[in-house]
Amino acid sequence: MVTTLKRIHAATGTVALGVALLALLASAAGAGYAASQIGTNDIADNAVTADKIKKNAVTSKKIKKNAITSKTIKDGSLQVADLAPQQAQTKPTLSNGGEGDCIWQSGEVVVPGVGLPTYRKDRDDRVILTGVAVVSDGAGGDADCNPSAPGQASDGILFTLPPGYIPAKTLYMGTIGGLLLIGGPQGTMVSGMVVPPGAVFSSGLALLDGIEFDAAGSGVTIARMKPSGQLGKLPFQ
Repeated sequence: MVTTLKRIHAATGTVALGVALLALLASAAGAGYAASQIGTNDIADNAVTADKIKKNAVTSKKIKKNAITSKTIKDGSLQVADLAPQQAQTKPTLSNGGEGDCIWQSGEVVVPGVGLPTYRKDRDDRVILTGVAVVSDGAGGDADCNPSAPGQASDGILFTLPPGYIPAKTLYMGTIGGLLLIGGPQGTMVSGMVVPPGAVFSSGLALLDGIEFDAAGSGVTIARMKPSGQLGKLPFQ
């Protein structure tokens, strides 16, 4: 291009060279202007096919919200691999009664293979619990694992579910050797024992396999456990 311009300059002089440059720039600008004026009405139906779209060019941000519905998805086209992966199981930190006098641990210490208690959400946003936990006396505190003792309800708490995993209401279930319950958004009280929101509480061997429920769906403030193993004040107290 530089060589061509030098030839034009030699043949026509400075004024003609300026005119030539203006014409060249106008031509380039015109091409860009024309390209920017092409709208959807200028494209024939079915003219843009899958083969003409660059791979990975169409991202989720470029698709109108709610534009893809069940009617626009071909039957059988979605496979399990196309869906969001299931949430991994979370292994909670098991409680020790708050004072070290009530040690909760995996049921594997009694029955190999049963697994540590876990929780997760599935694709339908349901909370699923699994595993088995057993409890024994610890050397701390009063060295007696007894949730029914005054101020010692924390002895029966295996672990506490985080906000977003707390059931919409307190769940009551039976378990081997006693009661199993999961505190709802407001917590609960059983036989004078305070059970805070989200607490998985058991008075015996805790069997969690098969337990699933809908979460409350909103953030919940968990009652803070004091170093003594006693609980802070709950909304209903």
